[in-house]
Amino acid sequence: MFKNAVNFGGAVEDLQKKIAISNSINIVGTNSTGVASNESEDEKLKAPAGIISYEPDELMISVFAGTEIHEVNIELQAAQQRIVIPDWGTIGGAVATRRNGLRETHHQTLPNNVLRCTVIAADGSLYQAGGQVVKNVSGFDLVKLLVGSWGLLGLIVEVTMRTEPLPQVSQWVKSAHPQAREQASKLYRPAVETLIEGVTYLLLEGHQNDVEQQISLLKGFALCEMPSLSHQYQYQNLNFLSQGPVRSIERGIRKQFDPTNKFNKKIAAQRNLLT
Repeated sequence: MFKNAVNFGGAVEDLQKKIAISNSINIVGTNSTGVASNESEDEKLKAPAGIISYEPDELMISVFAGTEIHEVNIELQAAQQRIVIPDWGTIGGAVATRRNGLRETHHQTLPNNVLRCTVIAADGSLYQAGGQVVKNVSGFDLVKLLVGSWGLLGLIVEVTMRTEPLPQVSQWVKSAHPQAREQASKLYRPAVETLIEGVTYLLLEGHQNDVEQQISLLKGFALCEMPSLSHQYQYQNLNFLSQGPVRSIERGIRKQFDPTNKFNKKIAAQRNLLT
């Protein structure tokens, strides 16, 4: 059904063997969303961590899915680049939950910036989505399915993503004025526009002159820091941010990948996706 992925060595081979013989797998990164099962009979497995390769000139980085995002950002910032994912948890967790944070739909980095995923299937085999093997025989774009899949289609062990240059300026502004959203409509696609507890927050990014010109159009806004959101608040929005196909279609897809409900049963039950 799938073309074989490259072999990433002993750590991945060990995971393949464990998955092949296990009846119930609970995929755990840092569990920053708090959704991991506590059932004692579950085999708790985590993807390896570490940067596999980074090509700044190609705007591309490959990492093991267990790598924490803040570690990736340290590497990227040295080259004046970034990935636009909230800076908590692991890469695999961000991909699995389609974690775009406060960014608007037209700025979403996931799944648009995920180039390739390598995944361990329910039978322990390894498959790769993206790159030169974008689709399986049914015509599914596997990368799009894996982003927001909540670990229900396999254990993601490697992710290759696009990076982007750091903007010259990133500036947050805020206003509690009732006409703040109308003011924001004067701007050309701010990086973030969000309402939190009655306060409108905008993130303006780009060249300094452009950002200053945008701010000059706003009345009643003040410069501020990025709004502080708890992980719990962000998790409350994950179901919205990770909307995939309609449930009947999603359940049928899951049945093809995991017919025995081996992966993340608690999450599958919560999302009404047990087959």
